[in-house]
Amino acid sequence: MLHCRNDIKQSLFNNSKWQKHFLKQYFILPIDLLTDAIENRLSTSRLISESIRLETALLAVLGMCCILCCVIPGIELWLACRPIREDYKPSQHPSALTFFLAFFVCVLGLGMITMIVCNETVSASVEQFPIVVETALQDLNDYHSSTTIQLRKCLSRSLDVASEAILADLDNIEELLGKPVQNELSTETGLDNALNMLVDLANASYKISSNVESLLSDGENIHSLGKQLSREIDDLRRNLESILRACTGRDRPLCTIIDSFGLRLALRIDQFLRDDHLLRLRDLKRENFTETIRQVRGEYMYIPQHIARNSLEVRNQIRREVNKMRARIFDEARNMEASNSELVKQLEFARHLVDYTTPYIIVFEHVRWLIGIGAVLCILIVWLLLLGALSCRCGSSEDKVRLTLLCGVFMACFISIILWAVFLMTLMLSSHTEMLICRPLHDPNYSTMQAILETRIFLGKRLSVSLKDLFEKCRENEPAYPAFGLGSTMKLEQLTAYWTWSSFTRIILKIKVELKTLKIFTPYLRQQLHNLLYACGLNLTEHRIMIQGRILNKDLEAMSDQLDKVTEQMSDRLTARSLETIVINMQDLTLRRVKPLMKLQNALLYKLAALELQVQPLRQQVNQSLTNLKTIQYYIDNQGDKIAQLKTKLYTDRLANYLDQWRFHVLSEMGNGVAKCRPLWDVVEGIKLLLCSHFLGNLSGYWFATFLCIVIMIASTPTAHILSLIYKKFPSVTKDATLISTRSADPPTETNEQENWNTPEPPPPPPPEPEEGWQ
Repeated sequence: MLHCRNDIKQSLFNNSKWQKHFLKQYFILPIDLLTDAIENRLSTSRLISESIRLETALLAVLGMCCILCCVIPGIELWLACRPIREDYKPSQHPSALTFFLAFFVCVLGLGMITMIVCNETVSASVEQFPIVVETALQDLNDYHSSTTIQLRKCLSRSLDVASEAILADLDNIEELLGKPVQNELSTETGLDNALNMLVDLANASYKISSNVESLLSDGENIHSLGKQLSREIDDLRRNLESILRACTGRDRPLCTIIDSFGLRLALRIDQFLRDDHLLRLRDLKRENFTETIRQVRGEYMYIPQHIARNSLEVRNQIRREVNKMRARIFDEARNMEASNSELVKQLEFARHLVDYTTPYIIVFEHVRWLIGIGAVLCILIVWLLLLGALSCRCGSSEDKVRLTLLCGVFMACFISIILWAVFLMTLMLSSHTEMLICRPLHDPNYSTMQAILETRIFLGKRLSVSLKDLFEKCRENEPAYPAFGLGSTMKLEQLTAYWTWSSFTRIILKIKVELKTLKIFTPYLRQQLHNLLYACGLNLTEHRIMIQGRILNKDLEAMSDQLDKVTEQMSDRLTARSLETIVINMQDLTLRRVKPLMKLQNALLYKLAALELQVQPLRQQVNQSLTNLKTIQYYIDNQGDKIAQLKTKLYTDRLANYLDQWRFHVLSEMGNGVAKCRPLWDVVEGIKLLLCSHFLGNLSGYWFATFLCIVIMIASTPTAHILSLIYKKFPSVTKDATLISTRSADPPTETNEQENWNTPEPPPPPPPEPEEGWQ
């Protein structure tokens, strides 16, 4: 039974196309009339006249059905009231009539089953209608909310990411702008290497200054010891001269041999100690040359901090402008949600309308179902009577066949009228459903639906995009932004055009880096380098030649030996003892003064030689530093602003690039990725499937099955009536029975009798009796 039911439903669905085509041919609803009726722009008389003109074909079908409903009663009335001729003979082919009647019974049974299946399916569709519509409205509401949220998030969250990146770059301007400017300067001018050279120069000069200070200190010690030696040697010379003048007699020639005039200090170190070059080298570390270089290096190293400090106000203005634009975009997103609240109101209105009409639809469907079941029961009565007659015909109760057939014929006369009424009612319901609901849903242009939505009872304004384009795009699962034509309301192209933000564009141009104020080669540094260069120009060879001479004009050891020999030859012992004392003093002075002074002299000469090796490279380094710093400062003064402008443009382009990415992301996602509108198409398809396939398809199947049953009854009723005449008993039936028994001995005659239902050629029947009206 279930398999049969599914087959019947499938056949009905396959036939629904030509049934809908049949309905479309006769019921075409003008859109202007529909919109005028919805908006109450038609008077009652005009509405009635237009409805009559529109329903002309349906009224013609109604008239034809009224005529056709009299076919079965008319035929039966004619068959019952016609006079029977005296030579009337019943049908000679009862088997054929029985076959046709059995065929009609089978088809009638299939028609009943089809009506039952269609009736139950229509009832189930109507029961599902409130649930499906409520679900569809809820899906539309959820889809609208989800789409709005997705659009708002796509617009606002991506702006959050872009603005946070901009704010982070503004905070990180030292790394993104200061360091590139600094590195570019270093690359183009070698400033970093020049400053490192200055540091090395400061270290070397400090070391040389310390060496010169130590050297001068040693020179001071030598000078001090030389003074002491000079005083002692002067005393010694005066004593020797007084002793030599005291020589008398024979010792005088010996005393004249001794030359005391050479006992004088020959060491000259005063010029060395007063050398201006050495004094400047010594004073170099006292002039904070290292601190000057540290300050100059700091000017270079603190370029990022300098840029950050000078651009602080501009960066704060950019922050305020970005936050202001974020607030504006968020307001636009919220306005988008507020502008779509009208759709929410329309959905709520539709939900209230469905809730209001659902009880009436349920009551109407219950009545329709009862009428449908009643029609099936009426057909069932006729079907049972015909089936019973066929059962009696095949069994042993042939005397009941005529009565059963006549009862079926009698019931068919009244039931056919009921079935025509049910057919008309179902046809009218089906045609108006097709005209008002299914045709607008199946219209490829959706013009009727669009006209209804644009009426005052719904939107009250023209749609920004046609329903045809909307549903085609939703069927292709395109994003909601182009599908719904939201560009006319949101205007993303204008909203995301950040270059039109006059304040932002104006403020971002205020980010500037001034390198003209960067002074690496300061006047003070220039003066110090020139002083160092001058100090490095000293002539140490001259000093070394002057210092490396004899300390005394006379060699004290040789002179003491000479005096010792003279003393041995002198006759005056007193003078000899005095000279011996002078010799002892000379020896003591040599050990105590001269030799230590000679060691200091040698050490000083060594240090002078080492200093000479250090000064020449330092002089070359100072010259190179002067040249490099002059070139660097010249480049900064003339090309520094170009470097700053280039790096500043890269930095501002980086900030603008975040907004470019945000704009591209928003337009790309809105146009291709976010908030697909396929769910809207699925909702429309679901409603279309319920109303037009399940409800209208089965309703059309019901009226078609009803019409088929009526046609079968029109054919089966005369057949049953004619078949009932075969079982009518005429007055000569008894006599004919005797003739049959008399002729029963003849086999051929018997065989012939078995092959026929009627007796062989009876005599003319008597006139009909008055009590037999039905034949």
